Amino acid sequence: MTSTDTVLRSLDPASRDVDPHGPRARADLARILAAPPAAPVRPRRRRAGRLVLATTAAAGVAVGASIVVPSLTGGDTAFATWTAAPSAVSAAASAEIADACRDAQRDGAGRSFEAELASATAAVAERRGAWTLALLAGDDGFSALCITDESTPLFRSSIGYVGRPEEHVAPGPRELSASALGSGTVDGADLSMAAGAAGSDVAAVTYHSAEHGDVAATVAAGHFAFWLPGGELTDTSAGVPVTVTHTDGTTAVVTLRL
Repeated sequence: MTSTDTVLRSLDPASRDVDPHGPRARADLARILAAPPAAPVRPRRRRAGRLVLATTAAAGVAVGASIVVPSLTGGDTAFATWTAAPSAVSAAASAEIADACRDAQRDGAGRSFEAELASATAAVAERRGAWTLALLAGDDGFSALCITDESTPLFRSSIGYVGRPEEHVAPGPRELSASALGSGTVDGADLSMAAGAAGSDVAAVTYHSAEHGDVAATVAAGHFAFWLPGGELTDTSAGVPVTVTHTDGTTAVVTLRL
């Protein structure tokens, strides 16, 4: 029986006796040397599409080191699912959202806050369409935020921050203290957000968006958070007014500032 190796060699049209100084060999060598070098292969990361590091003392969330990796899908399609009011999240889903944020921060900007992330509790966990938001809170004003596009099956795009203020002052009963206020970019699209601590008499927070109408924040465990597509909160130097509803039903306008 003829071996496979023998059969394959018999199909090779090239001569087995190659003259390295012949015209064909010299032409092949010249073509190889003239070709541009191949581009190096870059490894892919497996974590957040964008994770922004910003301490709570910084002016806005889009400050500091960042990791940018495009997702496979999502983007505009995921933004189209956003809702002005968050949907209800079960206790089990809330825990999963918070743990995913904790893991993402540990692998990214939060490496230097390992102990704080381990002890931080899930203050806010919400869902708006295909997106989730987690706000973790700890001692002395420590907090970490993740807003994640859950529509991507493999590489999930995300934006957030982790850190603590240089000087922590708890808000009064009817006050808000922002730890994040500004905008960033996910998959080439702008996103605006606000998050922080809320006083004990704060029952609801509403942002009046020029583009999206009334945007309801999630208020829980002494904290608040909301976000919306677009760069509406890119310039927050003059502060951002929101309407606060108190536990007694009264309302007041509060200006968010970092």
